[in-house]
Amino acid sequence: MPKSSAIGEFRAMQMSDLDREIKAQVLLLERVRLGVELKKEKDTAKLRRERRKLAQMKTEWTRKTAAQLQGSAKPSTVPASTKSSTDKSASTTRS
Repeated sequence: MPKSSAIGEFRAMQMSDLDREIKAQVLLLERVRLGVELKKEKDTAKLRRERRKLAQMKTEWTRKTAAQLQGSAKPSTVPASTKSSTDKSASTTRS
């Protein structure tokens, strides 16, 4: 169950905290990758775990960004069907 708790932690983070964590994870991933390539790191599965963790962080960042964009992209005009019915009523009152 550690996977779901890690994802839950990412969901609870603010965007700025998540950005900071992603940058730190990228640096850690590069260190682990280099260690595996130079055969200093014996635990090669650690590289896979760290990549997966970074992917989860980026996925959560994308989800939060999309949610923010959806929240700010509310239509500022009246929908066409409502607008056409109000135009008809306005034209009948003018005549």
